[in-house]
Amino acid sequence: MTVLHMAGVSFSHAGRTVLHDLSFGVRAGEMTALLGPNGAGKTTLLRLLLGLTRPEAGQVLLEGRPMQGWSRREVARRIAYVPQGHVPLFPYSVRDIVGMGRLVETPFALGLPRHDRDEVTHALHALGITHLADRPYTELSGGERQAALLARALAQGARTLILDEPETGLDYGQKQRLYALLQKLATQGHAIVATTHDPLAAARVFDRAIALRQGRIMADGPAAAVLDPPMLERLYAPR
Repeated sequence: MTVLHMAGVSFSHAGRTVLHDLSFGVRAGEMTALLGPNGAGKTTLLRLLLGLTRPEAGQVLLEGRPMQGWSRREVARRIAYVPQGHVPLFPYSVRDIVGMGRLVETPFALGLPRHDRDEVTHALHALGITHLADRPYTELSGGERQAALLARALAQGARTLILDEPETGLDYGQKQRLYALLQKLATQGHAIVATTHDPLAAARVFDRAIALRQGRIMADGPAAAVLDPPMLERLYAPR
């Protein structure tokens, strides 16, 4: 099932075309890696998939409807964004960080209703981090922070997860645990889209790879087949 679809999307910024006529779909239960050199247009592409930016030409469809036809709350119920690991200004507990995902359903208040608290507990359990619930988020390792951010996305209720370089700052073991979590979510029917600078891991872990260079799709297909040495040499060759 295709949950997100780009149809002939182009986008320009400051007089320069950033993306050129992109068309592809994002399917439930599939892990898609977005790869390309810096400046390829990956960040702009994520913003378009999240509905934060409108295309100059073409359209982005969410569940078959144009993105602009959905309210921000409706989009947030369907798509969750997982940023690179960050540290908030205040030492919120992991439970509080995950609970922020419920704000899409419940306006900010002094406490979450029982149903929302149950959703937070379920998300913590699903990611295997219940033991971290009362730990300050600021004291977690990089891998633990990424797991907490994924739990927040799950608590949000979204079935499509968009991640920006989720392995940044993680050591080898943390990366393997993160990939295992993403694969588990995909088997449960979530659509996973992630930018990455690690083509070797992408070829091994992801189902599909989209290679992006200078705003154009160079290749789109099974990750292990797309990310072969000749393609990588062309993808990351100097301009």
